[in-house]
Amino acid sequence: MLEEFRKKLYDADPTDLANGYLFEENKQRYRCMFCEMTFENGRVYPVDEQLLLAEKAIRAHIRQAHGDVFESLLGLGKQHTGLSEIQQTVLLGLFHGESDKQIAHALGGKSVSTVRNHRFQLRKRKKEAKLLLALMELIERREPQAETFVEFHADLPTQDERAIVTKPEERKLIDKYFAPGPELKLSTFPRKQKAKLVILNRISERFSRGRRYSEPEVNDILAAIYDDFVMVRRYLIDYMFLDRTPDGREYWIK
Repeated sequence: MLEEFRKKLYDADPTDLANGYLFEENKQRYRCMFCEMTFENGRVYPVDEQLLLAEKAIRAHIRQAHGDVFESLLGLGKQHTGLSEIQQTVLLGLFHGESDKQIAHALGGKSVSTVRNHRFQLRKRKKEAKLLLALMELIERREPQAETFVEFHADLPTQDERAIVTKPEERKLIDKYFAPGPELKLSTFPRKQKAKLVILNRISERFSRGRRYSEPEVNDILAAIYDDFVMVRRYLIDYMFLDRTPDGREYWIK
């Protein structure tokens, strides 16, 4: 559930994120951000012996099928929210209506004044975030052709500057390491991390999302790309482009 949510995270409006659903104006329907279920505007849906219009129906669906949106967002962790464990605890306490004293207790006995300071800093960050969004919007309006970055999957274990790759950089690395022609054939396997991530990301596109593969199927796909397919398979697992069952019988794309 959260994996699908992560994919939409950065493109979504804050209000849509808070709701857990989108309204698609062109199709006049509400779409769940967790499971893609849709509710057509103007239709009535039976929910718990009640008849609800589309927007109320999708809210009920999210509560019943996916739980609390706040905790799902918070559960994305520091990698996505930028929030420390202490800040997460403070926010969770505020969401549940706890007093500063109760939150201080949840933090292991910190002082009430410490909790108040965290609350103040969080509200300050909210104001700063609004200004940053406005500034970035103005930059994008002025430079619509600015360099874009490669989006790796959300669980990538490497999150430093080596995972920051522009689209032109990606193109150069693909041209460097893959042989020319219609077939995906790796000439040599890179040693540098940035190049390795780009190559693994490109190879992972050979697998279909939602499908389970046996180990022989994975080997066949990778052997057509590079002779040392066992090494490539190991790197795909290590960098979490592929996941597998503990016994190694089934593989799937992250």
